[in-house]
Amino acid sequence: MEEKITGTLVFDISTGTFWIVEEEVAKEQIQFGDSFEVKVGNDWVKTGIEISSDDSGDLVFKLKNTDYSGILDGLEVRK
Repeated sequence: MEEKITGTLVFDISTGTFWIVEEEVAKEQIQFGDSFEVKVGNDWVKTGIEISSDDSGDLVFKLKNTDYSGILDGLEVRK
């Protein structure tokens, strides 16, 4: 079984991309359409990044199958 890359989700505003970062080192880029897992409580939930709108109609990032939306930096993820 292949070992998964685990770290913190970080959005790089200068390139518009998400990364899994471990100890300040970018390990894996996450793109729209990629599947990965996010830790919710004590469970890992299969997810992906999508764009949605908030109550004001502004576009925001959202993680599928979770309540996470808006600024997603700092979440524990693995791929």
